[in-house]
Amino acid sequence: MVLDFATHSDLTGRLRGLVILLAERLTLDQARSADELIDASEFGVVLEVLAEWLCEHETPIPDGIRRDFERLSVQMGNAERVMRPLDLCPAESDA
Repeated sequence: MVLDFATHSDLTGRLRGLVILLAERLTLDQARSADELIDASEFGVVLEVLAEWLCEHETPIPDGIRRDFERLSVQMGNAERVMRPLDLCPAESDA
């Protein structure tokens, strides 16, 4: 997928923000690996990997973060590969 500068920058920021929001749910190594994927512009892959990591431990996910995953994965064209694993994660209150 070829991205213009603005879209690339937007995705980079939104994905880094997602990793920050998930900081308490990821190991340090996972967060670093996600950052490396973002640096390599592997935006679709990072969403899939994050979803798999969260799914492995059935990590509770707040609805707001789940919506972020959905918006990003729809934009990247891999919604099924991202949202299917996240469906195994229980909901957590955004409060």
